[in-house]
Amino acid sequence: MMPETDLHFHTDRVRIIEKWSSEPMPETQLDLDPRTLDHAGISAELLHAEPLLAEKIARTVPLEEHEAGAMLVEVLRFLNLIVWSGQKLTPPRPLDLAWHELILFTRTYASLCDRCFGRFIHHQPGGSEEENSRQLRTTLKLYGLFFGPPDRRFWGEHGYWSEPTACGGCDSQ
Repeated sequence: MMPETDLHFHTDRVRIIEKWSSEPMPETQLDLDPRTLDHAGISAELLHAEPLLAEKIARTVPLEEHEAGAMLVEVLRFLNLIVWSGQKLTPPRPLDLAWHELILFTRTYASLCDRCFGRFIHHQPGGSEEENSRQLRTTLKLYGLFFGPPDRRFWGEHGYWSEPTACGGCDSQ
């Protein structure tokens, strides 16, 4: 049996997810607090291991090459939220573009997913515009809950880009 304080924390986390989604949160995700990973440290490791990644992210998004590490932190936070919530989420377009570049480093991406998230996080395009917009709103609420207001350089002027990514939702299944 869980101690009462753990049970209270568990119940609050489930309510957070169920409030924003019709999908119940899987029990296996309850111990993966998105704030526990060193996103900046992991980003630095990735860029050290794959020096071409910064250039590819900067050219694709586009942004300055020295901002690629900060963009990668945002991608890692997004991936972390997917795993924590156990539901489909949609990133804003700039994060999606950066994620595409990370995925192209297939061995590094697979290792990252396994090491940091315990499983591979697939990127499956799809969903209607309405569904993707809803998932983007959920993403933003979860992001704000754990990380505060999103960085406008990567999430847009009002905390989001006007259109969700054309790729649609992404899940941890």
